[in-house]
Order: sequence, then C-alpha cells, then structure tokens
Amino acid sequence: MIKALIMAGGRGQRLKANIEKPLLALCGKPLICWVLDALKKSPHINRVVVVTSIHTPKTSRVARRLGVEVLEAPGKGYIADLHHAVKRLKLRGPVMIVSADLPLLKSETVSLIIERFMESGKPALSVMVPLSLCIRLGFNPDLTLNVNGRLLVPAGINIVTAEMIDLKEIPEEKLILELEELAANINTMEDLKIAEQMVSRVRIFT
Repeated sequence: MIKALIMAGGRGQRLKANIEKPLLALCGKPLICWVLDALKKSPHINRVVVVTSIHTPKTSRVARRLGVEVLEAPGKGYIADLHHAVKRLKLRGPVMIVSADLPLLKSETVSLIIERFMESGKPALSVMVPLSLCIRLGFNPDLTLNVNGRLLVPAGINIVTAEMIDLKEIPEEKLILELEELAANINTMEDLKIAEQMVSRVRIFT
C-alpha cells in the first residue's frame, strides 16, 4: 500500500481560462474529481492528499468539501511544492505523484504502474507515453524527451521513495505505456475538447 499526492497547485497559464485548472469541467465533472476517483479505486493506495497552493484556493475548498485531505504548498513550482509536501507530511516509503490534469486515468492503470514499480526494484519510476501517440490524438505536449532515440512525453505520473526526495539523481525505471488515457494531459482548452471527444467515443461503444 502506498500514498498518493495529487499535484493541484499550478497556475495553469496555458489554459487561458478564468478558472483554476483542477476545477475545469470535463463532461460536467472537475478534472481533479476524475483523478481522485481513479486513485481511490486502486487497491494499492491507502492515502490520497491533494497538494494545492496560493494559486488554487478554490481547489482547496472543493477538495475539503469532498472529504479529501489537503496540503497547501507555497506555490513556488511543481518540484518545490512536491518536496514541501513530502517533508511536511513526513511521508516514508514509495509515494505516487499524479498531476491533477489527467482526467482519463483509470484505476487499473494506477495499479499497473504501482505493480511495475514494485517489480523494478528501483527507488523511483516515471511514466512516459510516445510523442507519436500524443500527436495522433491532437495533443501538443510541453516537454519531449529523447530516450535512447525514442521521443517520449512525461505522462505526469511518478513514483518516488520519499526518503530519497532530496537526491539530485535517483535511479529510476522509465515505464513507457502507449495508452490514450495517459496522453490526455489537459493544458489548453483544445486539449479539453479532445478529451471530451475521447470520453464520448468510449461511452458510445460501451
């Protein structure tokens, strides 16, 4: 059993919307609620904390109303807020870190990622998706990495051993998953439209 942090304190500058990104509605449901559902349904996770900041006060209130544990970080950036949360919460052992803008994430995928981490024997794991998948679906990712000649995009999901959080380099497993749900990282209103079309397509065929 491991802990999970939902990172929900960013400014969401690319979104250009008058709403905090975690509260942006996809098919009538806030992005963060989709992520919460996926994490809570995974049998591998026993604690979920939403990490907000001064930039997302409404998200803090919504999460608390839902009965979810909330930690308000300083809002000095993703990495700084993550370090703050791990230390403030005095976490130990493996911690799953998930961005609040992955609304299509499934609980089965959460469990798969955790199982692969346990099998790897390494203290950290990062999830990647092929850039070609993002392009095919119409998403325009912020960051692309060349890993052994393959263009990959960070999916916004990591697992790290809390005691090693301050190390400059942590040995990690790179888990490449060609799953549409992981490519659907919402940064713009166009991304939101694409994700809504993906949800509608699944509903039609299920």
